[in-house]
Amino acid sequence: MSNFKEKDYKVFEMFQKEWALVTAGNLELFNSCTVGWGDMGTLWKRSVVTVYLHPSRYTCEFFLKNETFTVSFYPPSCKEALAYMGSYSGRDGNKVQSAGLTPVAIGDSVTYAEAKITFLCRKLYQHQFVKEDLAADIQKYYHENPKSFPLDDAGSWQPHWIFVGEVIDVMECS
Repeated sequence: MSNFKEKDYKVFEMFQKEWALVTAGNLELFNSCTVGWGDMGTLWKRSVVTVYLHPSRYTCEFFLKNETFTVSFYPPSCKEALAYMGSYSGRDGNKVQSAGLTPVAIGDSVTYAEAKITFLCRKLYQHQFVKEDLAADIQKYYHENPKSFPLDDAGSWQPHWIFVGEVIDVMECS
């Protein structure tokens, strides 16, 4: 286990300025997607990473079923691969192979050899946002962006799921 709590990560820049992949599952069966919504901090006296996934994303199903997940950040040279990972569904084929990424095990989960840093997390909490509890301008955001937030089978929009994970290890590549 790395001594990650002594490192100085630029947590306010990571999700805002860099693309990330979130992954859940194991090497036999996993899925990943590109995310831009996330944060890092302290909750319940633990170092945590929080990510938000739309329920239409195949990766969300893996997050709901698994107890661990990874959040990994990449060098600029991987931007095209991450764009691919965010534009195609794992339901439709092997997008990892098409993106040219190399899956590797980390704990009970998966990351990629190309990642410059990966946070392995143990899921502490999951819950879907409640539409009625969202501020009016946020509800409007969902309605104004139907392409980004597809409707469910009944024609209703679905808010994101929130997943909070305790950081249990960090893998850095130099």
